[in-house]
Amino acid sequence: MSKETESTLTLSDDEVLHIEAFYGITVEDSSFLGKGSGNTNYFLETNIGHCVFSIIEEQSREDVELMAKTLEWLEAHHYKTSLLIKPKIQKRNSVILREKPSLLRTYIDGTICHDFSKNMLMQLGAATAKLHTLPAPNFLTNSLFYEQDKFMAALNANIDKNYEGWAKNRLKALAISEIKDLPTSFIHSDLFFDNLLVNGDQFVGMIDFELACIYHSVFDIAMALVGTCCVNGILSPEKSKYLISGYYSARILENNEIKVLKRYTEYAAILTSLWRYWRYKIYQPNENKADKYLEMMKSAQSIQNTDFAELTNIFPAKT
Repeated sequence: MSKETESTLTLSDDEVLHIEAFYGITVEDSSFLGKGSGNTNYFLETNIGHCVFSIIEEQSREDVELMAKTLEWLEAHHYKTSLLIKPKIQKRNSVILREKPSLLRTYIDGTICHDFSKNMLMQLGAATAKLHTLPAPNFLTNSLFYEQDKFMAALNANIDKNYEGWAKNRLKALAISEIKDLPTSFIHSDLFFDNLLVNGDQFVGMIDFELACIYHSVFDIAMALVGTCCVNGILSPEKSKYLISGYYSARILENNEIKVLKRYTEYAAILTSLWRYWRYKIYQPNENKADKYLEMMKSAQSIQNTDFAELTNIFPAKT
């Protein structure tokens, strides 16, 4: 996570004491780290090293416990991400602060970059493939976060009828539910820049596995293409090739995955646009972000017009 400063968002002395008591640590300093769409994060300097304390604002405690279990599973399989730090005085992995479930994790030294180099993209591709080759845990859902009914219902909100009609038509044309017999695995499902850390020209690791699930591996590649390979809203074939090449270095795609990669990539962009539409136009209207969904609509349209044969035909396929 990248360290930021925000003087108006701090942990109170009582909150720091609460954290120290639960985890048996000494907090030497704390500062605001960043606010995501559903969490608030603080950077802690402690006697056990640098940590991140996250207050999870929009998910249940059961969901947060599942996040913790996911971090434990990743650690057990030696997959690099932030490590869970467990409370000393209770069995549950989450604690309650500000009436919200919260987690303490190790801080990974890295920054967020919004323009990945060839080397970063290849390393991200390889890291994604490695994730997909791990044995799938039995405690995660096999449903995508982005496919929730409340997001799909937003297409009947009659707010932006042109967008709603376009999204309905494209989702129908893609017919993702009709695609069968694809390999499934543990996937991150939200591989955007804000969830990826780098150090110079080196990819450091993925963070924020809150949306992890067991689903088609090709969807993760698709979301990574949407999240890291678009330039000004247009999918870059050059960047896409680097990411796919990196993926192939650790796992070879099957023929049926190659055939549907374009469909899943457009699908990932549409689902992201739909989440933004629901979030910033309906659930929490935000004037500054009200048109963010249109960026993803533009990306989806560029993907529809991209020749994916050029992205994948230079690589071998597994039958």
